[in-house]
Amino acid sequence: MSAAEEPTTLASTIRNLDKQSLSRLLALRPDLANPAPRDLAEVSSRASTHASINAAISSLDRWRLSLLTSLAALGDLSLTELAEALCRGWLTSPEDIQADVAAGISDLLDMALVLEDSGQLHVIQIVTTHLSQYPAGLAPASVMPMNPDEVTEKLAAAGSKARSVLERLVWSPTGHVPNARRAVTPETATTPVETALAYRLLRPLDDDTVILPREVALVLRENRLFTEQPRPTPPPWPEPSQVTLVNRAGLGTALEAVSAMSALLEGVERHNCALLANGGIAKRDARIVLSRVAPEGDGWVYLALAAAGGLIGADGRSWLPTPLADRWRTDSLWGQWVSLRHAWRHIPQMPGSLDNTLDASAPATAQAWRRLVHQELRTAEPGTPITATAVADRIRWRQPGTTVDDALVEAVLDECRVLGMVALDARTDLVDARTRADMPERTDDVILQSDLTAIAPGPLTPDTAADLALLADRESTGIAGVRRFNRASLRRALDAGWTGERVRQWWTEHSLGDVPQSLLVLLDDVVRDHGRVSVAAAGALLEDDDPAAVEAILRSSLANDVGLRRIGPQVLVAQAEPDQVLAGLRELGMSPVARDAHGDVFSTPPPPRAKAEAPASSAPHSNPDELAACLLDNRGRGFSDRRQLIAQLHQAHHDGSWMHIERVIDDGTTVRQTVRIMAVAAGAVRCVIRGGGGVAIVPVSRITSCQPA
Repeated sequence: MSAAEEPTTLASTIRNLDKQSLSRLLALRPDLANPAPRDLAEVSSRASTHASINAAISSLDRWRLSLLTSLAALGDLSLTELAEALCRGWLTSPEDIQADVAAGISDLLDMALVLEDSGQLHVIQIVTTHLSQYPAGLAPASVMPMNPDEVTEKLAAAGSKARSVLERLVWSPTGHVPNARRAVTPETATTPVETALAYRLLRPLDDDTVILPREVALVLRENRLFTEQPRPTPPPWPEPSQVTLVNRAGLGTALEAVSAMSALLEGVERHNCALLANGGIAKRDARIVLSRVAPEGDGWVYLALAAAGGLIGADGRSWLPTPLADRWRTDSLWGQWVSLRHAWRHIPQMPGSLDNTLDASAPATAQAWRRLVHQELRTAEPGTPITATAVADRIRWRQPGTTVDDALVEAVLDECRVLGMVALDARTDLVDARTRADMPERTDDVILQSDLTAIAPGPLTPDTAADLALLADRESTGIAGVRRFNRASLRRALDAGWTGERVRQWWTEHSLGDVPQSLLVLLDDVVRDHGRVSVAAAGALLEDDDPAAVEAILRSSLANDVGLRRIGPQVLVAQAEPDQVLAGLRELGMSPVARDAHGDVFSTPPPPRAKAEAPASSAPHSNPDELAACLLDNRGRGFSDRRQLIAQLHQAHHDGSWMHIERVIDDGTTVRQTVRIMAVAAGAVRCVIRGGGGVAIVPVSRITSCQPA
């Protein structure tokens, strides 16, 4: 047979692809490109594995899955015949969907799920095994099918009771019936099932199962393939309205989200939030922190955002802001909000189940749902009314194999409302905006009031916000937040190194009016009492009964290195940690001992070790265009070597020797095994795997290399 007469197969199709078509195949089915295959033979082998076929079918939307199912149910068809089959029983004309059918089939051809030969479309055999046992609910064609007129005549003769039984099997053709192979005639039939069997409207499949013949089902369906006519596009969005108003509302919500996150970080820093054994945050501590952030439902969203975005972390005992939080505070308003949007897509908890655990058993699933909803929102125009039902219906169209819960989608939309991506129940431009020119300018002015409060008229500059957070306690959230000065807050500023004069100067520089007298009086009272009692820090305490040894230690270089000073005749304190002081004393030739806080001697602890995590291994993703070009440069090498490979397998079988083979398994990865060939026949080899692997039957098409062991 010449090359021109070669039948169309998956292998021949992939072998004859040009660079653009091969690149598109690798892009549409990324499992074929990762890890990078060595030749086209390996691409063909992977493309025919169950794992790869299942992944490809799972990526199809409802329209393309309907086209694939129709071809699997009806057999080889042309484009025109397929369009006509989809329109039978409906008011739509085949010409109206011809272009959509052609576009969908083009994608299926590019994915190598459907092949074309002489104008006829053919579903690859392995693909049909991943569809329903009866595609489109149709039984296989009968050996001796009846024409539609015969079916109509027999339905009328069987009567309404038999027809009601048949209609239960219209979309699922099999049913359980005891003694299905019974011999019965129209005259001896006593039940509707027996009547249907007598008129050949039902056929026995085995002793306990009957099946509705295809020709009968089509007549009962009025030739319809599906219960609903497939749509080439997802359900449409409503028309957008009040775009400007919706975008402004979303911007206001986004600014409130930034302010709320600032309040949360401040609360976590001020309050000792205990770390739970499961890695979460103590619920009591979380409620205290969130009480000044947002209502409880929204508060859990902000807590999850802070954890997912790396703004807070656990130090082994409690939760604290991270260095990333310090950088976040100094970022622009837009940069701060974009960070929250990015963190939202990585929250590991399921929507609607946010709490203080800050973790979940299936983070990939939770993130996938947020990603799906976000992707659907991006397809809508700003101002488009958004409902959970509309979003869920569009997800069902894009992923027909996914069970979509409207309540789960509504929970994701609630999180979007917290961030401002949905406002006034409509989509805002914040869903996919890269910048917002109308973001308000930061200010460094505040309004000081005689009731000891300060009001921020708008977003404050990072330095002003940090100073105000130090000087006053937060009383409310929002862009125009309210803070209150009190003795504790002013003492906090003095403890941080501020002086009374610096506080007065700050008030004068940032107040939009005169500084109230009540504030000045409060400050004077706090300054007057501050510092009356002093407390010094000490890292280690030294005791020595020998006064001469104490003097020798004070005169040594160790005194400056560890910050030694005398607090008693034979007592010294050091600023350094005990282990550093111990090491220094040993260098001086002394033999010190370490004691705990109670004065008891304890043994030397094990040497500290730095925490190290195993590097995350991630398979590099190949560029489809570059990989296609590389594979085509070696075009034919894998396929031409197939004869040599089969010859090697036959020789190994004859010699009974052990061989090293590399083959592609179901998940698309390559494994290397040592085997002994027992038989070679019908495109497959039966072999024994060394090391207790047992006997395996391996298709030759999956073997990529073979060499003696």
